[in-house]
Amino acid sequence: MNRTRSVLFVLTMLVLCFGLIVNGWSAGSQEGGEAKPVKLQLSHQMAATHSIHQTTLRFAELVEQKSGGAITVEVFPSASLGTERENLEALKVGTLDMAILAVEFYPAFVEEAGVFVLPFMYNSYEHQTRALHGDAGKKLAEIILAKTDVKVLSYYSLAFRHVFTTREPVRSVQDLRGLKIRVPESPTYVNTFRLLGAAPTPVAWGETYTALQTGVVGGLENTPESIYSASMHEVVKYMNITDHISAPTTFSISNSVYQKLSAEQQAILIECAEEASAYGLELTIRNDSEFRKKLAAIIEIIETDKESLRDAINYDAFDVMRLSDAKELKNLIDSVR
Repeated sequence: MNRTRSVLFVLTMLVLCFGLIVNGWSAGSQEGGEAKPVKLQLSHQMAATHSIHQTTLRFAELVEQKSGGAITVEVFPSASLGTERENLEALKVGTLDMAILAVEFYPAFVEEAGVFVLPFMYNSYEHQTRALHGDAGKKLAEIILAKTDVKVLSYYSLAFRHVFTTREPVRSVQDLRGLKIRVPESPTYVNTFRLLGAAPTPVAWGETYTALQTGVVGGLENTPESIYSASMHEVVKYMNITDHISAPTTFSISNSVYQKLSAEQQAILIECAEEASAYGLELTIRNDSEFRKKLAAIIEIIETDKESLRDAINYDAFDVMRLSDAKELKNLIDSVR
């Protein structure tokens, strides 16, 4: 019995000593005022040739510069860390640090976000930028944080989207009737194309080329750059100019990761995300023009009757518009036209 007590006493003392040593190390580190190096992983869906990738590399470069190398960001393109929906789930629980998340993927968890990707919501890039960086964007970021524990560091604009088809052109809303069209896994996109008379079919971006090639879907909608960088022009015949949606994207970070950073580190990430977003907008505008020209040399360009599409949209038909916060967000967006 005495021997057992002696062993327990020794073990207890060892544990206490170890605790004191660890606490001493921690205190020494804090007294020295030196923050530990931070390494963040950032995921996105697009190919390494896409402007989103260029924008994330710019973000990583800015972060390293402004933090003096104390924070580094490793970028993972091409959905190598999972789909956008999987990335959002991972951010919520803190198993992924950062991701470029399109606003269109938030409505599955934050219904109010659907307002930002309603069809024909913006009349120009300037209008969208005012909305995103004004009261509307701030309010949505607060709602997203409260509902998902994911923090939006910044928004930036992507190009206006068009409909691409494999067999028939879309000259008016009538030509969309019954068309099986690939859309993102987003209620807003599904509802938009139902209102337009199509048969929206959610397909993961990485599976879309094969879905078009095998006839699972007869079309898709996206930006010219996304179509070209993913070689979708190889399996479609028509680019139908619809300008139906301009869906902003976000620099998003897991709040559990964000809260572990110092106030200075947090400020650096926000500043760099905003600067990278401005850079991304420049790329968006320049690349949109460039990729329209590239596609025009390969597939046929159709000037769709956009008014016929707009006339088919009834905003009250979107479930999101029953929410008071959604109505306020739409009013805030409309107020800066």
